[in-house]
Amino acid sequence: MEIKKLSTTIDGLNLYLNKVVMDERGVYCDMAPGGTDSPLFKDGIKHIHGSIATKKLVPRGGHYHYRLRENFYTLSGTALWYFYDFREDSPTYQKSYAVILGFEKPKENFRFPSYTIEEGSMAQIFIPPKVYHIFWPLSDGQVVVAGTGSLDYDPSDYARPAIEEVPGAKEIFEEIKEVFKISSLRMTETSEAISIKEKIRANNGVAAFLPEFTSHIDTGFASRGDIPRMKAIITAGRNAQLRPMTYTINKHLIPLANKPMIFYAIEHLVSTGFKEIGIVISPEDEELPKVVGNGARWNIKIKYILQKGGMLGLGHVIKVARDYLGDEPFILYLGDNIIRGDLKLFISRFFQEKLNCLLGLAKIKNPHRFGVPVFKNKKIIKIEERPMEPKSQYAVCGLYLYDKNVHKIIEGLRLSSRGQYEISDVHSRLIEKGFNVGWQPVDAWWKDKGKPEDILEGNRFVLEKITPSIKGIVEENVEIRGKVVLGEGSKILGHSLICGPVLIGKGCTIKDSYIGSFTSIGDRVEIYSSEIDSSLVMEGVHIFTPSRLTASLIGKNSSIVSSKNSRPSGCKIIVGENSSISL
Repeated sequence: MEIKKLSTTIDGLNLYLNKVVMDERGVYCDMAPGGTDSPLFKDGIKHIHGSIATKKLVPRGGHYHYRLRENFYTLSGTALWYFYDFREDSPTYQKSYAVILGFEKPKENFRFPSYTIEEGSMAQIFIPPKVYHIFWPLSDGQVVVAGTGSLDYDPSDYARPAIEEVPGAKEIFEEIKEVFKISSLRMTETSEAISIKEKIRANNGVAAFLPEFTSHIDTGFASRGDIPRMKAIITAGRNAQLRPMTYTINKHLIPLANKPMIFYAIEHLVSTGFKEIGIVISPEDEELPKVVGNGARWNIKIKYILQKGGMLGLGHVIKVARDYLGDEPFILYLGDNIIRGDLKLFISRFFQEKLNCLLGLAKIKNPHRFGVPVFKNKKIIKIEERPMEPKSQYAVCGLYLYDKNVHKIIEGLRLSSRGQYEISDVHSRLIEKGFNVGWQPVDAWWKDKGKPEDILEGNRFVLEKITPSIKGIVEENVEIRGKVVLGEGSKILGHSLICGPVLIGKGCTIKDSYIGSFTSIGDRVEIYSSEIDSSLVMEGVHIFTPSRLTASLIGKNSSIVSSKNSRPSGCKIIVGENSSISL
């Protein structure tokens, strides 16, 4: 068999043009020449999958694996492929590559390399682990892609970042969208797609042979942008964690990158298609409803649900929301979490697999502070709450999907030794009762665990993704490095140095100062002749001190000024609102 190898700019990512045997009897493709002994697939072939794209310019794939190696074969149509290297130990780390492969030469004048597959040939792409790959069909007809994997299918091995989270991917799509003059990413369910789905469902042999096939060509709500009928609730009860800040503010309102942390949960749900959200709050909390409002800013409706009787755990949250939830499936989203990823895929799996419960899991170094799943044959058999010796590296993060059966479990739940209706007990009982409990890995997750350093970590988590924007005034002698956001009416004066990522709010004045990376500064802040980095500064703060501030959390309207008697230099400051400190 004749094979032509084409090199790319990403280490280990190779393209091959393979011959195909075709005659009146049909088509034969030896998709891994030499079988499992082939150097192209030294780990062997453990599964085969396929994807049929029926809608032009609707992105397909969009993932990478932590361990699995994949081989993809273009069998029909033409597509633009995009690759990005996420391997930190790779010589091409953070490099990308885009190429057009297929059976027709695009009429448009693209800047990307293009390879036309001649009759009797096919395109083959070998993709190592942690190389992100996605393709956009360029053909008016079907684009058919088949693939092989080096390991058995394992959903926990997938990482599916949103297209906006992969450097360069969104820009490339915008470029081809402009060329093709389309106006929407959304896909409508065509009769052709429905016909393909029905054929696959009718052919049990194919469905069994290609276990991922139906999910790859799904044209349901995950592609169209709508969601099945279900409710959403966010937890936002007020507690005494993170003192002294929480003496005067609900922790869910603490601004991360100048935005209340609960806004990230709301916006994630809104971007998924939810039009109504229930927020569970403490009865005495009057501030959060004032800040969040009725949902009009997001064009949705927000209903507040009072958690009477105290904060008795997440099981209690579901219990007090029973009337609001009714018998509909629902999603529970913790308001002190920030989760990245495609929530539509998460919901899609819940309905497609007819699950009673679906848990988001994050792989972390020290999961003992969370609910930790116990696995047997990749299935969860139990959830242990804050175990001393975790039996896995996964933690249950703040994303849960349930159907109405969870209410039956909660009715019979008793308070734990901590005096709470533990959500881990709910999950373990669902499993014991024979309900179908699944799990889905979450790529990027931050959670407040009640310590000041957690808030700074969350601030860093958000600042990593900011888009540079300068709307204020920057004097000539000011030096700006990296990604910086400067709000309207703000001024950076004198000999100042700003090293991003940094976010500065509206109406601020910064003069002769150094603002270091991973610092967010609220509105109407004044900083003179000072240095600060890796910190969160809320609105209305005044700073004028020769002491360098680092890893600091500074509340509203605080004042930090110079004092000659300050020893030693270098300060770590955690102060509540309306404080005044002389250094």
